[in-house]
Amino acid sequence: MKARSIPAAALAAFALALAAPAAAPARAGGEAPASAREEALSTVIDRGLRSGGSWFTAEERALIERKCGYAPGEWDGFEANLSDGTFICRDGRRVEDAEMRALLRAAAPRIEARVEAVMKRADVTAAIARAAEAAAAEALLGMEARRRR
Repeated sequence: MKARSIPAAALAAFALALAAPAAAPARAGGEAPASAREEALSTVIDRGLRSGGSWFTAEERALIERKCGYAPGEWDGFEANLSDGTFICRDGRRVEDAEMRALLRAAAPRIEARVEAVMKRADVTAAIARAAEAAAAEALLGMEARRRR
Protein backbone atom coordinates (compact mmCIF):
# COMPACT_ATOMS: atom_id res chain seq x y z
CA MET A 1 0.00 0.00 0.00
CA LYS A 2 2.78 2.40 -0.84
CA ALA A 3 0.87 4.42 -3.42
CA ARG A 4 -2.18 4.92 -1.24
CA SER A 5 -1.49 4.89 2.46
CA ILE A 6 -3.23 6.19 5.53
CA PRO A 7 -2.41 9.93 5.71
CA ALA A 8 0.04 11.29 8.23
CA ALA A 9 -2.79 12.91 10.21
CA ALA A 10 -4.48 9.56 10.72
CA LEU A 11 -1.20 7.94 11.70
CA ALA A 12 -0.52 10.77 14.12
CA ALA A 13 -3.97 10.31 15.58
CA PHE A 14 -3.25 6.58 15.95
CA ALA A 15 -0.06 7.38 17.83
CA LEU A 16 -1.76 10.03 19.92
CA ALA A 17 -4.61 7.72 20.80
CA LEU A 18 -2.22 4.99 21.86
CA ALA A 19 0.09 7.23 23.84
CA ALA A 20 -2.50 9.30 25.72
CA PRO A 21 -1.66 9.09 29.43
CA ALA A 22 -3.71 10.61 32.22
CA ALA A 23 -3.26 14.34 32.74
CA ALA A 24 -0.65 15.49 35.25
CA PRO A 25 -1.53 17.78 38.16
CA ALA A 26 -1.55 21.54 37.65
CA ARG A 27 1.23 23.86 38.86
CA ALA A 28 0.93 25.82 42.08
CA GLY A 29 -0.17 28.96 40.18
CA GLY A 30 -3.12 27.09 38.70
CA GLU A 31 -1.52 26.83 35.25
CA ALA A 32 -0.76 23.31 34.11
CA PRO A 33 2.79 22.63 32.93
CA ALA A 34 3.23 22.08 29.18
CA SER A 35 3.38 18.30 29.57
CA ALA A 36 0.08 18.28 31.49
CA ARG A 37 -1.57 20.46 28.83
CA GLU A 38 -0.32 18.12 26.11
CA GLU A 39 -1.54 15.10 28.04
CA ALA A 40 -4.94 16.72 28.60
CA LEU A 41 -5.20 17.49 24.88
CA SER A 42 -4.17 13.91 24.05
CA THR A 43 -6.85 12.62 26.41
CA VAL A 44 -9.58 14.70 24.73
CA ILE A 45 -8.50 13.53 21.28
CA ASP A 46 -8.10 9.91 22.41
CA ARG A 47 -11.57 9.92 23.96
CA GLY A 48 -13.04 11.25 20.72
CA LEU A 49 -11.19 8.78 18.51
CA ARG A 50 -12.17 5.81 20.65
CA SER A 51 -15.80 6.92 21.08
CA GLY A 52 -16.65 5.47 17.67
CA GLY A 53 -15.50 1.97 18.60
CA SER A 54 -12.74 -0.01 16.95
CA TRP A 55 -10.98 1.37 13.91
CA PHE A 56 -11.71 -1.94 12.22
CA THR A 57 -14.78 -4.08 11.51
CA ALA A 58 -15.22 -7.40 13.31
CA GLU A 59 -13.99 -9.26 10.22
CA GLU A 60 -10.94 -7.01 9.90
CA ARG A 61 -10.17 -7.41 13.59
CA ALA A 62 -10.36 -11.18 13.26
CA LEU A 63 -7.95 -11.08 10.33
CA ILE A 64 -5.49 -8.86 12.21
CA GLU A 65 -5.73 -11.09 15.29
CA ARG A 66 -5.05 -14.16 13.16
CA LYS A 67 -2.13 -12.62 11.25
CA CYS A 68 -0.55 -11.19 14.40
CA GLY A 69 -1.13 -14.30 16.49
CA TYR A 70 -3.42 -12.55 18.98
CA ALA A 71 -6.04 -14.60 20.80
CA PRO A 72 -9.60 -13.85 19.65
CA GLY A 73 -10.80 -10.71 21.42
CA GLU A 74 -7.32 -9.94 22.82
CA TRP A 75 -6.67 -7.01 20.48
CA ASP A 76 -8.54 -3.79 21.24
CA GLY A 77 -9.00 -2.72 17.61
CA PHE A 78 -7.03 0.50 18.14
CA GLU A 79 -3.45 -0.52 18.72
CA ALA A 80 -2.08 -0.26 15.22
CA ASN A 81 1.48 0.42 14.21
CA LEU A 82 1.83 1.12 10.51
CA SER A 83 5.09 1.77 8.74
CA ASP A 84 5.16 2.46 5.01
CA GLY A 85 1.97 0.46 4.49
CA THR A 86 3.10 -2.47 6.64
CA PHE A 87 1.11 -3.45 9.72
CA ILE A 88 3.45 -4.19 12.61
CA CYS A 89 2.14 -6.42 15.40
CA ARG A 90 2.97 -5.89 19.09
CA ASP A 91 5.69 -8.53 18.91
CA GLY A 92 7.32 -6.77 15.95
CA ARG A 93 5.98 -9.18 13.34
CA ARG A 94 5.50 -7.32 10.06
CA VAL A 95 2.38 -8.19 8.09
CA GLU A 96 2.49 -7.10 4.47
CA ASP A 97 0.54 -9.30 2.13
CA ALA A 98 -2.30 -8.79 -0.34
CA GLU A 99 -4.95 -9.56 2.28
CA MET A 100 -3.59 -7.01 4.76
CA ARG A 101 -3.09 -4.37 2.06
CA ALA A 102 -6.72 -4.81 1.02
CA LEU A 103 -7.83 -4.55 4.66
CA LEU A 104 -5.87 -1.34 5.18
CA ARG A 105 -7.21 0.17 1.92
CA ALA A 106 -10.76 -0.62 3.05
CA ALA A 107 -10.24 0.75 6.56
CA ALA A 108 -8.37 3.93 5.57
CA PRO A 109 -11.43 5.99 4.49
CA ARG A 110 -13.28 5.12 7.72
CA ILE A 111 -10.25 5.98 9.84
CA GLU A 112 -9.61 9.22 7.94
CA ALA A 113 -13.27 10.24 8.30
CA ARG A 114 -13.25 9.61 12.04
CA VAL A 115 -9.99 11.50 12.53
CA GLU A 116 -11.31 14.45 10.54
CA ALA A 117 -14.62 14.45 12.43
CA VAL A 118 -12.93 14.27 15.83
CA MET A 119 -10.44 17.00 14.98
CA LYS A 120 -13.37 19.28 14.00
CA ARG A 121 -15.33 18.64 17.21
CA ALA A 122 -15.90 21.71 19.37
CA ASP A 123 -14.32 20.13 22.46
CA VAL A 124 -11.20 19.16 20.51
CA THR A 125 -10.79 22.50 18.74
CA ALA A 126 -11.29 24.27 22.08
CA ALA A 127 -8.68 22.04 23.75
CA ILE A 128 -6.25 22.69 20.90
CA ALA A 129 -6.85 26.45 21.18
CA ARG A 130 -6.33 26.36 24.97
CA ALA A 131 -3.09 24.42 24.60
CA ALA A 132 -1.85 26.74 21.84
CA GLU A 133 -2.71 29.89 23.79
CA ALA A 134 -1.04 28.60 26.94
CA ALA A 135 2.06 27.53 25.00
CA ALA A 136 2.27 30.92 23.28
CA ALA A 137 1.90 32.76 26.59
CA GLU A 138 4.57 30.56 28.17
CA ALA A 139 6.92 31.19 25.24
CA LEU A 140 6.39 34.94 25.49
CA LEU A 141 7.13 34.87 29.21
CA GLY A 142 10.30 32.91 28.51
CA MET A 143 11.38 35.38 25.86
CA GLU A 144 10.69 38.30 28.21
CA ALA A 145 12.69 36.66 30.99
CA ARG A 146 15.66 36.11 28.65
CA ARG A 147 15.42 39.70 27.42
CA ARG A 148 15.63 41.03 30.99
CA ARG A 149 18.87 39.18 31.72
